[in-house]
Amino acid sequence: MLGAWLVSVLYLVAVGKADNVAIWSFIGAYQLLLAGIIVRLTHPMPEDAPSLVPTTTPVTIWSQLGVIGAFIALTGFVRTLPVWSNMTAALSALGERLLPAEIVGGPGNAIANPVQYFALPFVLLLVLGARPAELGLGRGHRVLRTCLAWIAAPAIFWIVLLASGQLTVMRLLRAVVGNALQNGFFEEFLFRGALQTRLNKLVQPGWALVIQALAFGVWHFNANAGVAPGDPFAALAACVVSQAVSGLAYGIVFLRTRNLVAPSVAHVVMNAVGRTL
Repeated sequence: MLGAWLVSVLYLVAVGKADNVAIWSFIGAYQLLLAGIIVRLTHPMPEDAPSLVPTTTPVTIWSQLGVIGAFIALTGFVRTLPVWSNMTAALSALGERLLPAEIVGGPGNAIANPVQYFALPFVLLLVLGARPAELGLGRGHRVLRTCLAWIAAPAIFWIVLLASGQLTVMRLLRAVVGNALQNGFFEEFLFRGALQTRLNKLVQPGWALVIQALAFGVWHFNANAGVAPGDPFAALAACVVSQAVSGLAYGIVFLRTRNLVAPSVAHVVMNAVGRTL
């Protein structure tokens, strides 16, 4: 992970994106610092935890990983595909009709994303033998204190902005609610609850942590295409320096708290901070 990060940083600096690197590195360091604090506040996941015990055959696990990989590809890289594209368009249109943009921010994604990132893969994984508890939906460990640790500094930041008139309550509400409905838990399920736990059954937790983090970063390739237009290597490097580091921090939080609540809160809070900036 460190090697991939260093190569990505050097490339971005070489193409004139040092400012971006500085901002992303600061945010990443902050998230990893919090993840380190969470490590001190929690206990390691026991070896008999549902996500670590090989309760299914390798064939079943690989089948589950195939489903997860398909949804990662469909939601991150496939722009046009019969049936899938029509379904996404219909869900987006439904969101636009039902949800208020002034609160949600992106009404279409607020319905389409939960279905694509969570509902469909969750049902298929259950059909393939997975259990809710081993997908991050079971009992957690030190969840409340972890959530408070991630919320504390942003809350102070928001209070200062609100008091100084630089931020409105509606803008803050839209940032939090929008990210909660479009990203947050649903991305955490796909990458931490589904991918990381399936990888845990095949490789050591450390490797599972790094692989899911890099996958989470690369999944944002299209979102980073504008970093250096026409340079796919810069977009890929941005994925590693920015989102992959976030994925690493969220994965650590998930591994230590043992369910998706805390990493989801961390995810929403960090995205909301970015939007309110």
